Amino acid sequence: MTNVTILTGRITKDLEIKQAGQTQVMNFSLAVDNPFKKDDASFFDIVAFGKTAELLNNYCGKGSKILVEGNLKQDRFTDKEGKNRSVVRVVANRIEFLDAKGSNQGQAPKQQANDPFANAAPDVDSDSLPF
Repeated sequence: MTNVTILTGRITKDLEIKQAGQTQVMNFSLAVDNPFKKDDASFFDIVAFGKTAELLNNYCGKGSKILVEGNLKQDRFTDKEGKNRSVVRVVANRIEFLDAKGSNQGQAPKQQANDPFANAAPDVDSDSLPF
């Protein structure tokens, strides 16, 4: 069976990385625009672990545009009132940064050293393409 989710959107709030035993964990929300209806967005809960969480923390922030590839995970639990609840999240397997280097909605990257995206291709205007 297949469980693959790909979302492109903007991070909705400041990121906070947490330590869970030996692993770093980051929970955040991604706002994804509806391409068919202006001023309409869906908000998805995302969880990232390890190196993915670390890179997000170092290079992204509120408003950063990213692509998330992962899988859906449903967690079931009983709340304080004894009611059964369910939460569906995207577990990020891969993150791609879509903002131009350093743009980050007016924020500079949190870490400049050893930037793996320093040689990224520049944005190309479609009017300048020969086809």
